[in-house]
Amino acid sequence: MSSASPANAINLSEYMDETPWTWPQKLVVGLAALAFMLDGCANQILGVAMPAIIAEWNVPRAAIAPVAAIGLFGIAIGAITGGMLADRLGRRRCLIFAFLLFGTMTLLAATTNGVVSLAIVRFFDGLGLGAAIPSGAALLTETSPRRRRAIAIALGMAFIPAGGFLAGMLGGLILPDYGWRALFVIVGLLSLGVGALFVLALPESPSFLVLKEGRGAELHRVMCRFKGRLDPEMRFFDVRPSRGEQRFAALLAPGLRTETLAVWIGFFCCLLATYTMFSWLPTMLSERGFAIDQSSFIMGAFNGGATFGGLVSGFVFQRFGVRTPLMTITAIAAIAAVVLSVAPLDPHHHLPLLFAFMFLGLLLAGMHNGFYTLPALVYPAALRATGIGAAAAFGRLGAILSSFTGVLSMNLSGSMAYFLLIALALVVAIWSVHSVRVTAGAAVSAH
Repeated sequence: MSSASPANAINLSEYMDETPWTWPQKLVVGLAALAFMLDGCANQILGVAMPAIIAEWNVPRAAIAPVAAIGLFGIAIGAITGGMLADRLGRRRCLIFAFLLFGTMTLLAATTNGVVSLAIVRFFDGLGLGAAIPSGAALLTETSPRRRRAIAIALGMAFIPAGGFLAGMLGGLILPDYGWRALFVIVGLLSLGVGALFVLALPESPSFLVLKEGRGAELHRVMCRFKGRLDPEMRFFDVRPSRGEQRFAALLAPGLRTETLAVWIGFFCCLLATYTMFSWLPTMLSERGFAIDQSSFIMGAFNGGATFGGLVSGFVFQRFGVRTPLMTITAIAAIAAVVLSVAPLDPHHHLPLLFAFMFLGLLLAGMHNGFYTLPALVYPAALRATGIGAAAAFGRLGAILSSFTGVLSMNLSGSMAYFLLIALALVVAIWSVHSVRVTAGAAVSAH
């Protein structure tokens, strides 16, 4: 559709922003949160199951590192291609396909008997996991009014670590008696079940439909679902951004180059620290004498804290801006990592460690949300989506690197080097935020 508005038509974006946030729209937040939770669960079960896999296959932990890396590489590719497919085919279709893909691949992972076969399956698993996030995030953004968008996104994103919490809890309950294969089967079936639910219950984004010729009737049905009975003659329009407004090269123009590089470095360090925890914490604890159920429950506590941190950080950033709170959160997380580097990791002190890792998870999740919000305050509206997507993609390189640096740090000096690596990444992240120029107290709703 052209940027010119049809006669007597209503601007869809303005209509969504100015009308009440109805319960059917809020239901989309719930469905997106469910999507993020299962995505986070399927993503993290490899880390939870890794000690059991290493023991069953009798391989060194370094042999499993490429499996984690290729899975994260698949997520990076899936995020990029999934975003493009969501713009072409629709958010709903892409999200359903992503769940069918990673649900099936998670089931297949339970049948593997070696590193190579598991790596191949995890790559295709990662494609689905990566594709789900941009589709779900776009759907959240486009079905929420601007004044509630920050809260909607914070609620949805908080369920990614909730999925990690679920993975940890399921691991603690299933691994001791039924083994790692049963864990993959259960999570795979849950993912396929959610995909089937989306076929029945998930609406398409009105912002996508309004830009597609021949889908006016479907748009009208979706809007009636959200807003109640509407006049059959009512017509909507929206403005399609031009390609020139979304050029990637503009991110590195002289006026934005410093901010772009700083945001990319910050994202890289953020995901390096976070995925070092996700991928290797259960293995590191197992080698310190923790039982499989103990390490799984500690991982669950870490993600439980992250879920709460994700929710709280959304309100903090909306109230106080992003830059100073983000540096503060990251600094406290770095101090916590240094303390853990010298703390005695003893299975007999299981309960205090639960709370320590819960606190660290809270901080890292708040930092993660902050780095997703920061580009929204750096880039103008025409470059905002491109800037956020590029930063997240660059950050995935840090996640991939964590597959190797985690095991290398443990080989170097065990838990001390492991946590000092995390602390070092967080210190660099603080520097990157300090290098970004944003307006003090800028409204988070800008994204």
